[in-house]
Amino acid sequence: MRRSTVAGLVLSGVLPVLQVAVAAGPDGALPLTVDERNAACSQAEDADPERAIALAQSVLDEGAVLGAMQRADALGCRGWAQAWLARKDEARRDAYALRELVQGLERGAERVRLTRRAGGILHRSGDRVGALDLYARAVGDAEAQGLESERIPLLANLGVLHSEFEEHARAQVNYEQALALMERLGDFRYEAPVRYNLGLNLTGQDRDADAVPHLRRALELIRDTGMGGPMQELGASIALAGALQQTGQTVEAQALLERARAIDMPAPDPSMELQLRLIEAGQRADAGDVAGALALIDAVEPGPLTEIQQWDWLKRRADLLERLGRHADANRVLHAINTLRETYLRHQNHERLAALDAHMRDREQRLEVERLQAAADTQARRLEVRDRLQGATAVVAGLLLLFGGAVLLWQRRMNRRLFLASHTDALTGLSNRRAMTQRLRALALQPQGDTALLLIDLDLFKRINDEYGHDVGDQVLVACARRLQGDAGADAIVSRWGGEEFIVLLPHCDAQRARAAADRLRTVLAQPVPTDKGPVQTGASLGYANLPLPGPCHPDAWHASLQLADSALYLAKRAGRDAWAGYWIEHAIADWPAERLGREAHLARSLRVIEPQSSRPLREAVTLVAPHGAPSPG
Repeated sequence: MRRSTVAGLVLSGVLPVLQVAVAAGPDGALPLTVDERNAACSQAEDADPERAIALAQSVLDEGAVLGAMQRADALGCRGWAQAWLARKDEARRDAYALRELVQGLERGAERVRLTRRAGGILHRSGDRVGALDLYARAVGDAEAQGLESERIPLLANLGVLHSEFEEHARAQVNYEQALALMERLGDFRYEAPVRYNLGLNLTGQDRDADAVPHLRRALELIRDTGMGGPMQELGASIALAGALQQTGQTVEAQALLERARAIDMPAPDPSMELQLRLIEAGQRADAGDVAGALALIDAVEPGPLTEIQQWDWLKRRADLLERLGRHADANRVLHAINTLRETYLRHQNHERLAALDAHMRDREQRLEVERLQAAADTQARRLEVRDRLQGATAVVAGLLLLFGGAVLLWQRRMNRRLFLASHTDALTGLSNRRAMTQRLRALALQPQGDTALLLIDLDLFKRINDEYGHDVGDQVLVACARRLQGDAGADAIVSRWGGEEFIVLLPHCDAQRARAAADRLRTVLAQPVPTDKGPVQTGASLGYANLPLPGPCHPDAWHASLQLADSALYLAKRAGRDAWAGYWIEHAIADWPAERLGREAHLARSLRVIEPQSSRPLREAVTLVAPHGAPSPG
């Protein structure tokens, strides 16, 4: 039986803080300064939201003497505490007031943080369209200021939105990108909420065993730091208990539930009470007491629940009614679910989310190109210095002709080796990303657009590394590289683009040949790979597009083709992996230049501007299934 997950954690824009006693004045009076009261409010907003509201109000009552940042912090704290207490209207008013105030601030990290905070308040209050708009503003500000660390919580918030729409594969990519960015920047402030939401996302896919280590780590961090207060500890405990229950670890799950029931909450939370009821009902039903389980579910008051929580409640009721043979009652509940779903979906902005997500991925690609360009510039300077040394050597060679000739010969050989080393992937022997980027820039200047760009990603490669070790993973990469070289064709250009991704360029190609090549390479890569630890089953998903797309030719036109191929690859992954999908754009499309097609491929597809070809039926971008593991809007 599928069961509900606990509400996800929306990052509000305030760094996780350790819950400590409020620094109060004599006789328990409020802190003497505005800044002290704002600091106390941020510490209390999750653990004691009523106290946080009182502290924020005492700051706002200061009126005209407040600075803009002081007023913004107080509004954000009060709005977030109101959202925790399910006072949606009050929370939204504070969020909109904060949004207007932030527009007048200078651009910088604080403006990004406060914009995201306002978006988090709207998100938790159920206004996902307004939240998306503010997240998009925060993304733009963060990029303009080069604030890489601010992308971590933004990626997590996008993951929560994808989870709400049951786009679990896309959400998992967001969370894994956030974890990778933490590692690269050495910034682990948001590890607890990212791992918590990733764990919920995995349970939403019935991958409870994979979710347990992430949820266990999140609960450990929450308890150590006090982040989110007792409410977040309760949520993480229930989520971990549910995952443990599904994996057969019932003793530990029961102990966690008993500890969760003993947590002293600052205010009643219908969401947490619902999750406890659902888990207990599942235990009773599994033990054979289906009628008792239904009685527990029927005792829940649905009024305070959000749409997503009502889905979970109604789905469990329908399942239990079906098991009791009350089919007519079960059908009425299912009809109520469909009505609720239609109302919910009419108010969601899926395409805006897809466009913002594509923008974030495009930003990552641009950053990678900039890093490669910087590396190329460094290499050029080194070669320039080396050329100068060669000139000096030539002067010496004039005096010592034979010795100088030998030095010159050695220098040429070293240059050749350096060139090959800088353009070749050390593991597979294929062209590396730098060399492939040069090829792409050259082909982008050819106006006929008869080159096929195939982007290939090995399916579940992380699982191979985890199960067999990185040595076996390297053997699989080398074997796949050789297969691509051997089967792509004599005129094909094959490159390792990075990690488990490869690019194959097929010159003088058309749509039919591109489809045939994609299917042939998919079949070849699906064959088991012999390794030191025996045969390893692998597979690949492929996306393709023509290069360049119709339109003006310039050296950077390859970005649009790569983005379109990446969008097709994402469709192939959604179709179940071990598949291919692609676009072949024959003519320019009015109002959709190549750059826009690449940047907004998901939107173009949903509007039927372009139609993909694929090896198997594609899933719709917006699935009409109740979101799983979504956050409580309030």
